[in-house]
Amino acid sequence: MNKTLIIFFLTFISLANLINAQDLKFARKTIDKLCSAEFHGRGYANKGDSIAAFYINKQLKKIKLKKFSDNYFQNYQISVNTFSEKITVSLNKSEELIPGYDYLISARSGSVDGTFPVIVMNHELLDYPKKLKKISKDAISKSFILIDTLFMKNKGFRDAYADIINYNILGAKGIIQLEYKNLIYVPSQVEQEFPIIKISRDVIPDTLESITVKIKNDFKKEYHTQNIVGFIEGELDSFIVFSAHYDHIGEMGEGVYFPGANDNASGTAMVLNIAKHFSRLKKKPKYSIAFMFFSGEEMGLLGSTYYVNHPLFPLSKIKFLINLDMVGSGDKGIKVVNATEYKTRFDKLVEINKDNQYLPAVSSRGPAANSDHYPFYEKGVNSIFIYTLGEYSEYHNIYDKAEDLPLSEYEDLFRLLLDFVKTF
Repeated sequence: MNKTLIIFFLTFISLANLINAQDLKFARKTIDKLCSAEFHGRGYANKGDSIAAFYINKQLKKIKLKKFSDNYFQNYQISVNTFSEKITVSLNKSEELIPGYDYLISARSGSVDGTFPVIVMNHELLDYPKKLKKISKDAISKSFILIDTLFMKNKGFRDAYADIINYNILGAKGIIQLEYKNLIYVPSQVEQEFPIIKISRDVIPDTLESITVKIKNDFKKEYHTQNIVGFIEGELDSFIVFSAHYDHIGEMGEGVYFPGANDNASGTAMVLNIAKHFSRLKKKPKYSIAFMFFSGEEMGLLGSTYYVNHPLFPLSKIKFLINLDMVGSGDKGIKVVNATEYKTRFDKLVEINKDNQYLPAVSSRGPAANSDHYPFYEKGVNSIFIYTLGEYSEYHNIYDKAEDLPLSEYEDLFRLLLDFVKTF
């Protein structure tokens, strides 16, 4: 009898480990796919968002989630500035800089093509008003300007720096912005007449005289995108919701795309994984469980905002929403946004984690409008946002790659979330 129990126990443990291994394998496969070049960074150039949406749609069909309408899509429109053609930048008519590594352009940038003089406005010029007055408006209007605040004492220019860069109040042909760290790209809903080029200080020559640049923007005023939503029917007509944004920041011209492994292929994979888990259960869960995948997050929570204003079922039926964004590490635990708003639920997360020793830490944070939970929270829906903490720090750059994403605590976070749902 004892031997039989031992064999049964070992078989159970082996089966559990196999299931967890399969879940991690599924996550890796999903993240690899979402981050591949064919998805164009899941942005709005070359319909990267739609390619990703159809992939997620296929996964929901495979696990046979229920639909709120004829299909899983919730369509809506956005405005977005895109770049599909090759972008080139060189300094002093030398060899081209490498996009993504040496420079990025602002996603608001308009089109420009040609070679232009560069006016370098550093402390040697800006701290001496008489020198500055010698530069004519006509000269500035035909030139790119580079404002270097290093060692600058002129407080007026320091205070106006953001406006000079963002609004081109000096009326230059274009702006060069110096960057000291990793180059970060943020998509834009608007276009401007002038370009902003963010260039790493390391590649700026000692004497910068000219810039040769070719940028062709394509502003899409009414771009069709979509959220994707499915659900598993429970015993009660109330919902636990898992959400994640599947969009990323797309491409910056031909051949340059941002994979977005951590942000947020990781969260998308986790929500798909949880959906897959519940779809395999023979018994209905107590609450219905909805799985929501939003686009437009990177441009200001557009998809989730559209959803709360056009819900597919009453928001009042949402018992609790768990939003997952950037969950690809975890070696330092997780952070729970809105933990201070729902202390009882947060304490339950902490208790489960402590009892099972899943994650190194479960830390709290107050309300923040930093992911797709927030439009729900503003509408009175009980909601939290979870992201992982760790050494991995790639964000909105070309280095956030699937092959470098550690997923060090992915399985433990998966277990923690499943245990948490059981407490409702």
